[in-house]
Amino acid sequence: MRVAAMGSFRYETYYAGGFLIEALDKAGLIRQMIHDGGDIVLFQLTSGERVSVHLIESALPVYEIRNTLTYNAAQDSYTLFVLWASMMVPRHGQRYGGEDWMEALYTLYDDRIFAYDLIDGDVFIFPAYFRGSGGARVIEYGTTVRAAELRCQLRSTSIPGLSGTWRVATFVEGTFDERARQSAQRPVSAAGLEADYMRLGVLPGDDRETIKRAYRLLARRTHPDNNPQPDATDQMQHLNEAYRRVMASLGEAE
Repeated sequence: MRVAAMGSFRYETYYAGGFLIEALDKAGLIRQMIHDGGDIVLFQLTSGERVSVHLIESALPVYEIRNTLTYNAAQDSYTLFVLWASMMVPRHGQRYGGEDWMEALYTLYDDRIFAYDLIDGDVFIFPAYFRGSGGARVIEYGTTVRAAELRCQLRSTSIPGLSGTWRVATFVEGTFDERARQSAQRPVSAAGLEADYMRLGVLPGDDRETIKRAYRLLARRTHPDNNPQPDATDQMQHLNEAYRRVMASLGEAE
């Protein structure tokens, strides 16, 4: 994985970009790497589409978002913007008043944006949902994205400064049952543990490392030291119990 001998911004961004490319490659989605500029990466999927990933460290004017989408479309490429969560994304649970450039991004991606963060040396890429309507939104962080769910789509928008139909790359989401069927055949060891898998944001058939990474992210977010909710201790206990049961079932299966 890339390690940038530059400032913290470059290191965080390049490290996250390297992690994403490795995850997509491991999922069997990348046919060819075309350009790797650290914060801008271009590759071709095995399905034939070209995807340009832009890892963003500072606010983008709406015209720059539009110009990036327009340029990439002219190059027959789909665009995925991923923002540095610690620097740019409103906090989980925060009420958000709205900025035009952020509205442009979450309009492109079904009322969410994709974010990256480094926690204790691990990279996590996850959706941040903008719940509500109009300018008043509540931020809700999701669990880690699944590399295998990257898809290319056309998305139409009609907001000031960004009106048209655009080529975007996004991570699709279905119901738990739909995703489990598409991901892997349900193992016997997962029987009766659907609620635990859902709490962890993982699927039956996921390997131990995937489950451990999802748990680490949620544990960091749920721990009472970081979670102001009055039931934070109960949330943490339920998460720990779900993780213990899922990992125990994997041990039994082995």
